[in-house]
This record gives sequence, structure tokens and C-alpha cells, in this order.
Amino acid sequence: MSWARFKTFIPPGIIFLAAFAVFCKIHYSDGDDAFFDSCVRSMSFLDYLKERYLTWTGRIGGETAIYITFTLGIWFWRVVNAFMVTALPTLVFLIVKKFYPGVGGATPTWNDLRLFLLTCSGFLLMDIVTCGHAAIWVNGSVFYTWALVSALACIYLTLDYFTDGILSTKRILASIPFGLFAVSSIEQIGFFLLAYFIGAIAVQKVVSKKIPTGLAVETIVLLATFAVVLAAPGNTLRIAAETETWFPTFKNLSFGEHAFISVQWILSSLANEGKIFLVLIWIAALLSANPKSKPTIVATALFSVVAIMPLAGITALADTGISYIDPAIRPEVFPSIVNATALNFAAMVWWLGAASFTLFLIHRHLGARGLFLFVVAILCEAMMFFSPTIYASGERVFFVTDWILAFIILCLFSKIISEKHRNLFLSVALILALLNVLTQVPEMLAKLST
Repeated sequence: MSWARFKTFIPPGIIFLAAFAVFCKIHYSDGDDAFFDSCVRSMSFLDYLKERYLTWTGRIGGETAIYITFTLGIWFWRVVNAFMVTALPTLVFLIVKKFYPGVGGATPTWNDLRLFLLTCSGFLLMDIVTCGHAAIWVNGSVFYTWALVSALACIYLTLDYFTDGILSTKRILASIPFGLFAVSSIEQIGFFLLAYFIGAIAVQKVVSKKIPTGLAVETIVLLATFAVVLAAPGNTLRIAAETETWFPTFKNLSFGEHAFISVQWILSSLANEGKIFLVLIWIAALLSANPKSKPTIVATALFSVVAIMPLAGITALADTGISYIDPAIRPEVFPSIVNATALNFAAMVWWLGAASFTLFLIHRHLGARGLFLFVVAILCEAMMFFSPTIYASGERVFFVTDWILAFIILCLFSKIISEKHRNLFLSVALILALLNVLTQVPEMLAKLST
């Protein structure tokens, strides 16, 4: 192996070693992890899958991985999860390079390293609870990080058809196992992957007037698998149990009340979880524009200042009315339109404006493809409209949305022409990532001490 090729493995290798060092400090939790560990010790594999499918969830792919993981033990998880945490930004990086090959060179360059660093910062830009529950918690990582990596691997293996118009049968066959695991692990990730296939095939049909047979068959297989997951008898039982545990009045809500708390929750996630991602989308769009319009500059500055104010403890316009909720404890008073204050409504209106501004910029700079991505990112959260655990498991739901937003940032970054502006953007992204981490140090220490 040449030195030039060897250097490509150094950045991912560093990420792997750093992640493995962190995971060596992680042990099973005394909640779900202890439950799964007990199950695999007392049940055979097939009995376990049958029990879970009939009484709790249809997520047979994720449940299979859970059984294998807890059977092989914590050290197996530590090694595999370090690989998955490394593979996630690596696959995002490779997919961006497929769309924008000119953003780096054929050999390792500063352009490639810069893009990879920006990709890896996605972990640092999200809330520590989101990252912890979806990438560091043992069973949470299996369901979310491993499934998302599988979805990205499936996308990467089939992407050649939509970028070059050519795709080998070997790549289709290789992508199917990854796709099956993704759609049968978490409904949200299944929706994301199916949105990619259906959207891409629809566009291809419009452009070339034909549908690729191999990909059409794969899409049908994945849709059928997703239907099996959704049809599981355990889903009904789980929803009933979760409703009683987390949101007893959920089943009595009208459609309008459902819609309000869903919109409120999504806007709250943008104001809190997604604020730095949105700031970077706005800045990247501004730096890629030439000439730059004054209204866009003013709007970017105004929305960005309000978005980062919570880092300084100023949270008035970040509170849509659910900031008091601890995801580990059922609320005594549930959010509703009646309980929302005037300031809560002002915050919702502000972030609705911020979301609209984001839609405008994405469509202007990335076109329909970028707009589709942003809509999918929002819909991945909107799926909680149907879930009584909207306030209990939301932080894990943000994980997929965060990475879609990170991908949009990378696409916008790839359209920045000026080398000076690219370096400036990377510096801003790393500073914001560092500030995001520093402001959450007390919360991280509290999590580690429990």
C-alpha cells in the first residue's frame, strides 16, 4: 500500500481509536440494557424474536442485532460501535464526494481532510443527550447508529445509478442486506431510506422515462419488509403500554391538539437541538452566494444571533412551551395550546420564520433535491405525531434529522468557491461545535456520574 493511500485511513483511524477509548468506559445501563441482557440469557434466539414481535415491536432487524450484541458481550459492542461511529461520518463524507467530486482531489488533500473534519463535527453540533442516547448508550446505538450506518451503506452502494447512470448487479445485491437491516430496525430510518429510493426512482423516471429494474425490485422488497415491521402485533400492545406510562391522555387528543403539540415539538427541536445546524446552513448559503443580497445578509445575521443566544443562557425565543420536560420523567402537566404563553407563541412564530428562511435558502442553492432532503428531515421528526413517547424518546429521534441537516451543510459547503471562505466556514463550524460541547459539560458530567 502506497503512503498516499495509507494516509486516507489515518483520520478514520483516529476517530475509531478515540471512540473505542470512550466506549471502554461505557457499561450496561440498569434499565433497558439490563433487560436485554437478562432476555438473551433466558431465551433462545427464535423465542426472543417471536416474543418481541408478538408482544412489543416489529423491529426484527434491530432485535436480531441486540440479541447478538448482548450474547457476545460488552467488548464486542465496544469494538463494533467504535467502528460504526467511525463509519457513519465516513459514509456521509463519501456520499458528499459522489455528488461533489470537485470538492476534494483524487489523492488525500487538505480539501478532503477539511471536508472530513467538517463531517465529523456533526457529532459535536448535536445535543449531548441525542448523541449519548443514539450513539453511546448500548442498545440505543444498536438501533440508531448501526441502523443509520446500514441505511447510508445501502445508499452509497446504489448511488452510482443516480450520479453516473450505471449500476452493477453486484452492488445492488450487496446493498440489499444493509437496506433490510435499516428498514427493519427503526421506523424512522426505514422511512428515510425508502424516501431515498422512491424519490430517486421517481426523479429517474421523469428524467430518463424508465425505471431501473434492479432498484425497483429492491425498493419493493424493502417496502414489504417495512410493512412486516409495521404490521407486528406487538406494536399495538407497545403503544398501549407506552401511552399509559408516558402520556395517558394521548389517545383522547383531537386531531387539532395532536397537530399543535407536533408542530410545537418540531419547532422546539429546531430552536434547541437544531439551532447550530441551521446557523451553519444559513452561513454556508451566504458564503456560496455571489453576489450576496443585503436582505439575505441581514436575515442570516438576525436569525443566527437569536439561534446562538441560548449558548449564553438567553433562552426566551428558544422556549416554545416544552422546555420544562425531563425526557426520563412523565410530565405532570402536558403541553397544550391552552398552556402555551404569549412568549411561547412568539418563539413558535420566530422559528416558523427561521424554518421558512431555511427552505428558501436550500431551494435557492441546492434546488429541489436539497428541498426534498430538508422536508424528509422534518418528516422524520413529524412521525412522532403518532407516538405517545413524543416527550420521552424525542432526543433519539433527532439523531437522524441532525445527520440529514449535516449532509445539507456539507452540500452547501461544497458549493463555496473561495478557498478563504471555505477555511472561514470550517473555523466557524469548529468554534460553534466547541461552544456547544463546553456549554453542556455540566450535563455530561452529571450523566457520567449516574
